[in-house]
Amino acid sequence: MASETVIKKAGCFFCHHNCGLLVHVQDGKVVKVTGNPDHPASRGFICARGVNAPKWLYHPDQLKHALKRTGKRGEGKWEQIPWEQALDEIAEKLASLKEKYGPESLLVAEGTYRSDLFWARARFLNLFGNPQNIISPGVVCMCNIFAIDLALAGAMIMPDIPRSKCVVLWGANPKEARPIQWRVLKKKKEAGALKIIAVDPWITGAGKYADICLQLRPGTDGALALGWINVIITEGLYDKSFVEKWTYGFKELAERVRDYTPQKVAEITGLRPEEIIGSARLYATSESACINRGVATDQLGLNSGRVEQARVILAAITGNIDIPGGDLISNPPTEIDGKKFICESELELAEKCPVEKRGKLIGSDRFKLMSWHAWEITAPYYEKQLGISCPQLHYLQAPTPIATRQIITGKPYPIKVLITWGSNPMLWAPHTGHTFEALTHPNLELHVVLEYWLTPTAQLADYVLPAASWLERPLCTTTEGWLPIAIGGERAIEPIGDRHDDYQFWRGLGIRLGQAEYWPWESVEEVIKYRISHLQMSYEEFVNRGLLYNPGKHYTKYEKAGFATPTGKIELYSTVFEKLGYDPLPYYEEPPESPVRTPEVYEEYPFILNTGGRFMPQFHSEHRQLGIGLRERHPDPLVTMHPDTAKKHGIKEGDWVYVETRRGKIKQKAKLTEDILPNVINAEASWWFPEKEGKLPGLSGAFESNANMLTIDDPETLDPLTGGWCNRALLCKIYKAEEQSS
Repeated sequence: MASETVIKKAGCFFCHHNCGLLVHVQDGKVVKVTGNPDHPASRGFICARGVNAPKWLYHPDQLKHALKRTGKRGEGKWEQIPWEQALDEIAEKLASLKEKYGPESLLVAEGTYRSDLFWARARFLNLFGNPQNIISPGVVCMCNIFAIDLALAGAMIMPDIPRSKCVVLWGANPKEARPIQWRVLKKKKEAGALKIIAVDPWITGAGKYADICLQLRPGTDGALALGWINVIITEGLYDKSFVEKWTYGFKELAERVRDYTPQKVAEITGLRPEEIIGSARLYATSESACINRGVATDQLGLNSGRVEQARVILAAITGNIDIPGGDLISNPPTEIDGKKFICESELELAEKCPVEKRGKLIGSDRFKLMSWHAWEITAPYYEKQLGISCPQLHYLQAPTPIATRQIITGKPYPIKVLITWGSNPMLWAPHTGHTFEALTHPNLELHVVLEYWLTPTAQLADYVLPAASWLERPLCTTTEGWLPIAIGGERAIEPIGDRHDDYQFWRGLGIRLGQAEYWPWESVEEVIKYRISHLQMSYEEFVNRGLLYNPGKHYTKYEKAGFATPTGKIELYSTVFEKLGYDPLPYYEEPPESPVRTPEVYEEYPFILNTGGRFMPQFHSEHRQLGIGLRERHPDPLVTMHPDTAKKHGIKEGDWVYVETRRGKIKQKAKLTEDILPNVINAEASWWFPEKEGKLPGLSGAFESNANMLTIDDPETLDPLTGGWCNRALLCKIYKAEEQSS
């Protein structure tokens, strides 16, 4: 007879929503997962990923024991060893390499920031003496935005969608990317309480609900944003009171955008002047408006940072800063119910990183905004305003293309160790060929991967350690710098096999390397109890509540103490950028590859290529395994094109198609729609095939359909502010798979 079913209140981490879920456990095994109707944010919502979590957890390919490589990298030969032995050997090798090459010889690769324990990584690296040498997709997805917004506004600005009268979906498709957010938008739109402007060369599922669709040439977003600013200033649609009292550099901004007339911007973007004028007016004259940006604008290379600068400026000059329905100044939940809550940044120990090592952060001599130099300029204002440390989590990172080159060349100093956790750079990193060369280069003497599966990246490691999932560990995250909330959830089951959570990995390494006094908490539960220790709240109450809000003043917070910037205002003219040697005002620059910048390339590669775009029920490179019920819903990689484009090339719906750039070619299945511009191709990102052989040369199909085989990573093509690379607005050609390239 089966024992009684126990229900655990867990916090999901299959994406960034952190939905509250009820995990049904019987005899120590997860038998079902349902939505938690009492959760104050998700309110019972559950997506296909959550429903299929038991199949995901008990899939036969899940890693349960540590593996040590016995053959050559990528040869697929492994020895199973205990977790503790793996940590012993890793720590011994790490200590030896540190002594020989210095603590900066360690590089860490991270994923999409779906752990609440990134502070533990920062803590370990600071104590190790490492300058936070970290690579992640965050440099082209949200972390770069935190650094830019901190310089301009003293905090990240986030859209207040539920209360907005006008939402701009700028390169965003929440219908696929953020289901809970989409439910709110759709309901408001259908009730007639919302105007939507969509900016995207592809009218996506969410874009079909828009009042205005701006199908611009990919990569010209910066020109459009400056055109909007021009219209708003020229027509006097800006909020004169807010601009005068709370912004710095309006006169210089007005002079800068004078040349970005609707006519000129129309020539650049391919839009009509009246579309630019009409959309700018709708945004500026709405009672409240916010810009819900997607990662598309982060991934433009040269001009991506300036697009975000223009977004902040648009919110500021229209007075849509920190008002209901505008763009909110995001603060961490430093207080809950009037009592102190301990945020992630307070656990990072930034002061332990030696000052003399900080300048060794990879690439920081050239790409300065996510460096210690920029952090030391902005952090004092953040700390004075909020009374807590400025988080390193979203700020200090190295540009991936610079780091991979440094592994290969050993210059300006050797990189000898790579720790990859919750990350699959063979799929997310730009120019897969360069990434593969770095991960297999003899200069890299130790590569450790913490994972659920033998991914293509894990197949190239020396040690692979099995990670505990969100079902096997508790949750306490504040998504610091994004939202004024703390999210909690309990451990549903004990870790399967010899799996351990992220905290045990970093703590275990730290203790072995002489950091024991700084890791007093033996488990994540103990860490959580410490973090809520001032709230007069039990761990059980924290889990039951699921979500804690900062009850501080929600709107116009700047009225009390201004903005956490050098001028105390939102800086339209950035003094931080100026101190770092950058142009303090926004401008438009062509993508590194385009019909305008590189016409000679355009002759051979006549289509503009975008890569990426979320699609349910998979998430980035995850949920590709067959047998879970998710890959079955979206079994093949899709390349989207206009029917007229397909017809010219003899391509029909469902045909396998080669997409080729100067870097390489991949094969995906054709999807035809009139909703995309005829000269634009969109290739889905992050595809691999776990059912295929994992060892080289196949590497689970990592080279077959992976869009990053096509992307560009040359240093001169990167965003000068952050080192972000270009995944959009590239140039390509297409042909049926059975045909040969001309």
